[in-house]
Amino acid sequence: MVVVPVDVDHLKKYEEAQAKAKCMILDEVKDHVIPHIVEKDTAREMWEALTTLYKGTFVQRKMLLENQLRQFQMQKGEEFDPFLLRLQRIPGQLTSAGATPNAKFMVRTALNVVTEDWETFVQSILGKAYLPSWEEM
Repeated sequence: MVVVPVDVDHLKKYEEAQAKAKCMILDEVKDHVIPHIVEKDTAREMWEALTTLYKGTFVQRKMLLENQLRQFQMQKGEEFDPFLLRLQRIPGQLTSAGATPNAKFMVRTALNVVTEDWETFVQSILGKAYLPSWEEM
């Protein structure tokens, strides 16, 4: 709850700050989002509307990325370094969507989805006493 000042000078400063904050929010959102927030009275109400609007989007994004990770495959003839670079993008995107990717799961995924050309490499890693960390991959 925002307390609105009653003093005329403070009220004027409050209204100016609200107008500036609302303009900043409106300037930074995509055009299709504006109808969801433009009628809000305060910047705080606009922010809360944005939070509610995007909460579902983050869940959907997280589910989409987790599905991409489960379906991730090494391309035929692809070298290991470019493959790992492609795979590394997904945990970063998951983190930005509010999820914490499991490093051990990422290592197992990388080892399980390589093509037959890399099977000897995978077997040499699996033959060790422990799996390497995601950073070591």
